[in-house]
Amino acid sequence: MEIFEYKVKDKQGKIVQDIIESTSRKDAAISLRDQGYQVLTVRKTMPTQSFLDKTRRISTVEQAIFCRYLSTMMKAGLPLAESIEIMAKESTNRKMGRILRDLQFSLQRGQKLSTVFSRYPEIYDSVFLTLTRAGEESGTLEQSFDYLAKQLMSSYELSQKVKGALLYPAVILSAMMGVGVIMITFVLPRISSVFLRLNIKLPLATRLLLTVSQFMGNNFPWIIGSALLLLSALVVIIRFSRTRKALARFSSKFPVLSRLFDQLDLARFSRTLSTLLKSGVPIVESIRVSVELLTQTKFVKLGKTFEESIQKGQSLSDAIAQGEGIFPGLMTQSIRAGEKTGSLEVVLEELAQFYEQEVEHTLKGLTSILEPVLMLVIGVAVGAMVISIIAPIYSIIGNLQPQQPGR
Repeated sequence: MEIFEYKVKDKQGKIVQDIIESTSRKDAAISLRDQGYQVLTVRKTMPTQSFLDKTRRISTVEQAIFCRYLSTMMKAGLPLAESIEIMAKESTNRKMGRILRDLQFSLQRGQKLSTVFSRYPEIYDSVFLTLTRAGEESGTLEQSFDYLAKQLMSSYELSQKVKGALLYPAVILSAMMGVGVIMITFVLPRISSVFLRLNIKLPLATRLLLTVSQFMGNNFPWIIGSALLLLSALVVIIRFSRTRKALARFSSKFPVLSRLFDQLDLARFSRTLSTLLKSGVPIVESIRVSVELLTQTKFVKLGKTFEESIQKGQSLSDAIAQGEGIFPGLMTQSIRAGEKTGSLEVVLEELAQFYEQEVEHTLKGLTSILEPVLMLVIGVAVGAMVISIIAPIYSIIGNLQPQQPGR
């Protein structure tokens, strides 16, 4: 089914504009005529999704802006349907525009926002849906969207810190690979042709290097085309959430990165649970949704027991303490103090801020280690390449020198 905008004239001659859901433009026009309208125009408002549209994502910032604008307009007294209509007209993102028009149509038919959001699980996760439902049920939808905006912006800032810290190593690695490709593809093939004409015995490392460079020089267009095709395929694959989660699980197996992923999980869990509790979501549902965001295997296994433990009457701190040494003692004790004082959501927010700062410190330490390691790798690679080329040259020069008499 697709959504169409229409303009018709009723029996009294009054112009009516609205939207209709139908399988095609022709069927929409027939349905309107059957209702006694004179059809003036019918046009599609939501074009059919292409494969790229389905893989296209809405950034975290765009989601946060959407929540912030919606919360602000609702606080100003604008009806929800009118707020959505204003945002739909101003949206420049095709995917977001599609969702907003879907929201506009569904609200006119009496459906809930959470029902529409649930149709797009690749964009709106369980946290978003739970907070939206809580706001609808309690009548505090504008406050829920305000909490969501803050939650999404905190998540965005945390991810930007990670990306910013890894930018320098990524640039160095890319530059190193670029220079290496240029050397092997354009420079070394000319040297290899000279060596091969001399028909001299070359070291194994030199022969391998020159053979690879000759192959790349002779097949450069095919290699570049294959590399671009592979890169494009990787970009498309990485856009899927399952791929990103699999890469995260694989990366977390390295000891250096394990601590960083632990801190990211703890920060995400604490902030999400705090936001859900502030919005009035029951603690059992809040814990279930928050646990779904954990990625580290040890946290996931223990987290699955939290819901059952809470339902049996245990406190969250006791449920966490069951897995000795899995969650940090600081977190367990802080949550226990928050439960005793009735300020659990406040303590969780402070824990989230603490672990976000720890992520930043860990990233700084990681980059300070990576910088000299990268310099060492570059030096070794350049040195190996230079020795592989210079050593045969010295050997040739030595053979060309005249022998001293009497020797």
